[in-house]
Amino acid sequence: MPLADQLQAQTERFESFLASDPDNVSLLMQLGDLYLQGGKLDQALASFERVIALAPGTAVAHGRLATVYLALHRFGEAAATLQGLIDGGETDAALYHNLGLALYYQERYADAASAFTIAQKNGVDNANNAKYLAHCLHHEGELDAANAACEHWASIANDADSNAYLSLVNFDMGDRVRAGDLARQVLAEDPDSVDANAVAGALALEKQDIDGASASFERILAQRSDNGRAWLGLGLTLMHKQNNADAIAAMTKASDCMPGHAGTLIALGWAKLNAGDAVGAEQAFRAAIEADRNFAESHGGLAAALVTQQRIDEAKHAMTVANKLDPANFGSVYTQAALLKLDGRSELADRLIERALRQSPLEGTPTLFEHLSTFLSMRPKK
Repeated sequence: MPLADQLQAQTERFESFLASDPDNVSLLMQLGDLYLQGGKLDQALASFERVIALAPGTAVAHGRLATVYLALHRFGEAAATLQGLIDGGETDAALYHNLGLALYYQERYADAASAFTIAQKNGVDNANNAKYLAHCLHHEGELDAANAACEHWASIANDADSNAYLSLVNFDMGDRVRAGDLARQVLAEDPDSVDANAVAGALALEKQDIDGASASFERILAQRSDNGRAWLGLGLTLMHKQNNADAIAAMTKASDCMPGHAGTLIALGWAKLNAGDAVGAEQAFRAAIEADRNFAESHGGLAAALVTQQRIDEAKHAMTVANKLDPANFGSVYTQAALLKLDGRSELADRLIERALRQSPLEGTPTLFEHLSTFLSMRPKK
């Protein structure tokens, strides 16, 4: 008899037992487990809730209930239930792993990382736990710790998924050689790998291989329309082609997918400024400042948008703030050039602007496109 049929027959048998003894806690637990195994989540929920109503102190039932909450994507209730068990003295490492999952899907990455770390130290040392720990640490910008967790994940799983994510973490750490090597290995096995294509696309973009970059980002978006990195990368390729309207649309989608990511907002600001929309650029740069007040490029971009509107005093103030944070910030170079132009020193201003914007930069000076490409790497929070 197929397993599904066996499960159904066993479920029906326990249902018949429970019909004659509806308050039997043991039967309710076993039937709840069968429902859970068969994906009958509403029935499983009702069974475990009935157990808790009859025997409130049954820790196992609370744990099973949390598992059902996770399956139903009721992550807040799952986290509260699991935290209650832990606070009550339960020490099962699996509770910490499940708590990590509940927190992860609420985007509470720091708390989730703590839970996954405790789970690992107490015996849940498997690929799945290491995977989520690596993702959490990466989201938090803890790149060295994320790399260590991802190395551990890859050592256990040694599969395309783990190696692709390891490639992505290495890219964000600035190790382009290892990131590229890993990405190529993964893509030879799995050409549709999202993380490996993200690295391949970003590396192609840095080399100004626009067609190669576009192909990688489009392959990602065909599978994952919510991938912010891919939208940002595609936006940069469109900006390189001077397709400003589509570039702005792609970067807007990137920002929607990665709300509060300052680099994306800065790229969007420059795309709008490049398209002649200084007011829209100002709004994007102000949003970037709100996301990260200590990032010089947010203030430098704002200075560029303000000077374009000939709001000179405001532009100078924004440039001063930017220069205090980083004298080499890109926006201040552009703003200084624009101020020189307004001051009648057009020849020098044009040379500075050309150095900033042209596709073949002078030695040691990044173009706008090259500068914005760096935002495809995650900036560490610490």
